[in-house]
Amino acid sequence: MGRKTGNTWDEKGRINIVYIFIHHAEEIDSIQFLYAEDGELVLSDSYGNKRGKNFDFVKLDYPAEYITSIRGRLHCHDNSLRSITFETNHGEYGPFGKSYSSHKEFALRLGDGGHFGGFHGTADSRRLKSIGVYFEPITSYNLVDNNSVKMETNDEKFDEC
Repeated sequence: MGRKTGNTWDEKGRINIVYIFIHHAEEIDSIQFLYAEDGELVLSDSYGNKRGKNFDFVKLDYPAEYITSIRGRLHCHDNSLRSITFETNHGEYGPFGKSYSSHKEFALRLGDGGHFGGFHGTADSRRLKSIGVYFEPITSYNLVDNNSVKMETNDEKFDEC
């Protein structure tokens, strides 16, 4: 969510999140992720600027805990992501940043099906400009028997301001 200005970043397919690091003050200044990949912990690039006077992190109970939703507020006039909250199958983390009712609210809900496929967005030298999620929506189903359905998915990504 947010305007697609600045430098694009992409963490598609990186779903095994262990930590999320957030610098923030009046807006979301930067975000960074620590993943479990092939038995190792791998740190992503930092997107935005680490100048925010507040630093917080979210520690997920990997592999049992996963992202089910992100929500927050945008200030479209100055193109900034003002606040963000992460929801998982175990709870809620945030809000990080500042939130005012005059800011546009957004919510990206993936549900409890575990269809999260990674994050993407844009950032510049001052702040995180936008964030979006990849997910694998159900695109078709086949009846297997009278009581069950086989579902098939494809990768998609969505974002907006």
